[in-house]
Amino acid sequence: MIKIRQAQYDDIPKIMKFIDEHWKKGHIMGNDRTMFEFQHVRDKEVFYIIAEDDTDGTIYGSMGYIPMAEHEWPCMSTVMIQSLKNPENRILGQEMSQYFAKNMHCYNLFSVSIEKRYAAAISAMGGLIGKLNHYYRLGKNRDFKIAKITHYKKIPIIDMGGKLIPLKTFAEFTSLVDLNEIHHTYPRRTPAYIEHRYYQHPYYEYKLWGIQGKQGIRSVLVAREEFAEDACVLRIVDFLGRDEELSLAGKALDKVITQGDYEYIDFYCYGIEDSILRDAGFSLRDDKDENIIPNYFDPFERKNIDINFYTWFPRGIHVYRGFGDQDRPNHAINLKKEIIK
Repeated sequence: MIKIRQAQYDDIPKIMKFIDEHWKKGHIMGNDRTMFEFQHVRDKEVFYIIAEDDTDGTIYGSMGYIPMAEHEWPCMSTVMIQSLKNPENRILGQEMSQYFAKNMHCYNLFSVSIEKRYAAAISAMGGLIGKLNHYYRLGKNRDFKIAKITHYKKIPIIDMGGKLIPLKTFAEFTSLVDLNEIHHTYPRRTPAYIEHRYYQHPYYEYKLWGIQGKQGIRSVLVAREEFAEDACVLRIVDFLGRDEELSLAGKALDKVITQGDYEYIDFYCYGIEDSILRDAGFSLRDDKDENIIPNYFDPFERKNIDINFYTWFPRGIHVYRGFGDQDRPNHAINLKKEIIK
């Protein structure tokens, strides 16, 4: 009989085997245990639900999730839900979701980059299907190699006096940032989550900047460099704090682009008002925009990509590309992480 249960630490090898065989051959989560444990294990607690035949141990379905805070009733993001045809003809994807809802102490649930085949079911059950807005800010006077620019957009910036302060270590993050402001960000990301997700990543090197205004650092940008075609871009993947303080960083981002020699900065986000992003110098890539601002770098594809998401309780929620498993390697990495200066 097929049973739905919480995965245990000893289940990891067969979950990875299931991913490699039934999700995508060569996928990093099926071939790189370091990455699997970084994303789905804390103190040997495994953040996975499996549907397993209790007689022979065959897995017919799996559902990963990522808590966004280390406390009871956190927000959680689901990832890589996969189910197979089974001898009992059960709808295992739905059953695993029901098991999750019943047994997980979760304040809100969402998933970034939801597949179209699940969208109708989520909507029918009362969930919100949304799309991340894709903003970008081009560098000055350059030959674009990563992006395809048919019309150059440059929004004039008013210097609002804000500065970007590098937060190179977690100690700097906790000592310089007003953690009370970060605490009220929704969905909440605790300092422990921030440390693990962005300062302890096994392969990626993230750049964190505090936005310093008259009342200190109350907001934080999280970004990562991407390389392709002998060029480099900067991608904002997360933001914590007060939305309106993004406009303070407009002039400081000019300096970041120049110093990093970036083609552009881009930002997938939901929940921040368009006027705030425009005050910070960003343009919205919408359906009328002929410019191409790539999303895929592993492997690189020069094409525009829309990212959809779902959530059960949308009021006040902010969603970014760095949530869930959107900002992670897609292929097994055998080389040591190189620190980006």
